[in-house]
Amino acid sequence: MDLKIEPDEGAKRKFQVIYTGDEVRTRVDRMVREALKDVKVPGYRTGHVPASYARTRPPLMASIHEDVTRNIHAEIIEALVKKSEEVVVFLDPEDFSLTPEHEKTGLSVSGKLEVFSLPQGFVYEKIALSPESVPSVDKDEVEKTIDLLARRGATQFVTGLPEDTSAEESDVVDFTFSFVDPTTGLSRDGRQSITVGDPAVPEVLTRSLIGKKAGESFTGKIPFSIPGEKKGAPGRTETLEATIGVLSVRRMKPLTHEELLSAMLGGKEPSEGETLESLVEKRLVEQKVTETLNRKTEELVVEVLSRNAIPVPEGRVDLEIDRMKRAGISDTEIDRERIKRDTVWWFILDSLSEKIPVNPGIQRVEQEFFALVQRAGSPGKDEAKRREYIEQAMTSARRRLTEEYLLRKSTFSGWEDFFGPKGLLETLGWSSFGVLPSPQEQAAHDHDHDHDHDHDHKGHRH
Repeated sequence: MDLKIEPDEGAKRKFQVIYTGDEVRTRVDRMVREALKDVKVPGYRTGHVPASYARTRPPLMASIHEDVTRNIHAEIIEALVKKSEEVVVFLDPEDFSLTPEHEKTGLSVSGKLEVFSLPQGFVYEKIALSPESVPSVDKDEVEKTIDLLARRGATQFVTGLPEDTSAEESDVVDFTFSFVDPTTGLSRDGRQSITVGDPAVPEVLTRSLIGKKAGESFTGKIPFSIPGEKKGAPGRTETLEATIGVLSVRRMKPLTHEELLSAMLGGKEPSEGETLESLVEKRLVEQKVTETLNRKTEELVVEVLSRNAIPVPEGRVDLEIDRMKRAGISDTEIDRERIKRDTVWWFILDSLSEKIPVNPGIQRVEQEFFALVQRAGSPGKDEAKRREYIEQAMTSARRRLTEEYLLRKSTFSGWEDFFGPKGLLETLGWSSFGVLPSPQEQAAHDHDHDHDHDHDHKGHRH
């Protein structure tokens, strides 16, 4: 096999793989022997049927040539990945189908691939970001949050609630819905019960329901999960004009402060000086710190990409978009520019995670694994899928830790208040943020400060 890779524009490369006729025939002969190994033919012992038998049977040879075609295709993919001096992120060999003629003349396969590598002088540390002030929480915020948590944690409904009660956050609202499926033109309707303000409920639906009373109806654009047209086909999420009719508004009886404190502590006794107010205040600070770090990370991504000229692997971006569509995401919800940015950023993190290198602890990988299960469903007893999940979880964990490391290495006014000695992260116990864990910490608990990024593992188009 003779393989050549030539440069092309941007992230693209052209390749050509040439097999001589002898090389093709050798592979075909090997497959013929394998195919005849267990074939029973009158006049021959099993395992001793001559190759000439297969050569005189076109259907059998057609099947063998198909198998050799698949093997050569896989061989080309593997060779390109190994020979390329850069990371291959997309492969697109031209279609080919082996014929008896190729055993005489040989086979030539051309195609394109896309690669990724960090440019010389890549800048990723000491990136200057905008100033950031320390988040604060006031008494009013604490009181409102305690009230909200007490209602969300409720387990019993309020009895004797007036029928004209307007829906508020944490109320349980029963409603009917109807809309027209734009694909089929068919009307869809149903009934649903949701908790207003639940994170799993689309925000637009929450806003629409607040203030509504039983018996009221309204129209609005609401996200719906539409099942696939055929059994087993992926569904999709689409925002459609719908009519909503409120059937009832039910209100939960809030927990008492004592009940809420016990629930937050998991039934344990509070430590000295620990109160409901102090616990809620800490949670609010954690939430605001997380929001700040997410915002700074977004800013860091923009700055790193603007300082370094990196070609975009457009074919890989197309592959990511195809994956999203297959998962049921509609065209209107797909932002190509955002996907370009995220795709390049993933590859930057992957390259830097080997250069730094980072080594996420077991707890962090488990967090990524369970987050993946929530998004994509449980792998169940499918061991191949489970291994794929674990690989994706490892990749995602490394990316997150690398991202945190880069943010810790950035500079901005207020940096010390977050990352410095006795800064917010140390006060909150987030010591693992952007720090390479020691062996003793590998099995320790990591604080999970979610970033709003949908990470996915690298792959090749086969």
